[in-house]
Formats: sequence, structure tokens, C-alpha cells
Amino acid sequence: MKPMYSLLAAAVAAAGMASASAAGAPFVDSQTVRQVQKTLSDRGFRTGGIDGRMGPQTQAALVNFQRSEKLQPTGKLDRQTLAALGLQESGGALGYSPETIRKVQETLNARGYKAGAPSGVLGETTRSALRAFQKSENIAVTGRLNSRTLSALGIPEGAASAGSTAPASRDTIREVQRKLAERGYRPGAADGIMGRATRAAIMEFQRKENLAVTGRADRQTLEALGV
Repeated sequence: MKPMYSLLAAAVAAAGMASASAAGAPFVDSQTVRQVQKTLSDRGFRTGGIDGRMGPQTQAALVNFQRSEKLQPTGKLDRQTLAALGLQESGGALGYSPETIRKVQETLNARGYKAGAPSGVLGETTRSALRAFQKSENIAVTGRLNSRTLSALGIPEGAASAGSTAPASRDTIREVQRKLAERGYRPGAADGIMGRATRAAIMEFQRKENLAVTGRADRQTLEALGV
């Protein structure tokens, strides 16, 4: 009987460890696993396919990735690993929606950064473009999405709050550039692209008009410019 009791005790202990481990980890569905596999593949780690299954090859790829990022090489999708992959923000906040990522890719491409096709997936090509953008804007170069990077891109974070506005269209930005030039500011060419020169001109205008200095074409700034 003793061997049977030993086996039973071992099974109960293993189940307890598994449930404790699950409690400390985020829920991960097959769609998230597919995104993980795609991101790992984009970075050169071999996952054995993009099938949404956490198989041995995907776990081995995760271990190699975790080692490269100086994370604990567990082969599991914990919060730190998801954050390092750009699929979940550190601190426990959920990752950005595919729609937000798509807007980021479109904006980066419009500004001359090669983010790849607007697929809504934060792959290595998009992360590389983000790093180049962050470097040009003097933002911490992480290749990940965060509040400051979204703000610099002119993309509102999450659901619109009371004081937020949707990104200005190219026609609106073009009109802003014309108005700024008429007033003696230097926004660059009236090309409808919110580049560094345009942002700097908007900030200078906002300071002079005692507006919140955001560098964005928000509602108050548009009204002050007469757009």
C-alpha cells in the first residue's frame, strides 16, 4: 500500500505546484501563443511553426529568447516574457489591441520608417521601426509600445478620454502646417505628415498661446489656429 500512497501524494503535490504556477501566470490562449510564435520567428528563434500550441520547440525557442533578454529561462509565457516580446506591457497591463498596432504601423510607414504591412501584429520589423523612431524622438529605445511613444506618434492610448482627440487627418495636418507657416513658424513642407519640424512648430505656437504644450494638433490648438 505504501507505494500507492507515495504515488498519490506525489500526484497531489504536483497538482498543487501546477495550480500555484498557473495562479502566478497570465491566462494565455492559442491566439496569444500564435502571436508569440510569430514574434519569436521574426526574431530568428525557431518555434517549429505557428500553430498556437505550446509544444517542445516553442518552449525551447522561448528559453533561448529568455536567455537573450536575461530573463529566467523557464520556457513559460510569464508576464515579463510577454512584455519583452512586446505582447504585454510590463506592470501587468494588457497589451495593445491589433487596431492600435495597425495605426502605429500606418503612422510609422507614413513617416518614412519601414514598419512593414499594417497587420496589427507587433513583429520584429515593426519593433525595429519603433526603435528607430524612438531614437529620433529621444525616447527610451525599447522597440515596445508605451504611452510616450504613442503620444509622439499622435495616437491616443486606449479608449478616448474626456480631453483626448482622434489623430488629425493628413488634410488637417496640411492645413495646420499652412497656418503655422503664415504665422511665421517653421513646420516644414505642407505635406500632411506630422514630422519633427511640424511638432516643434506646434509646440512653439502652443507656448506662445499659453496652451498645453503637447506637440499635437488637439482641439484647442486647432481652434487657436483657426483650422
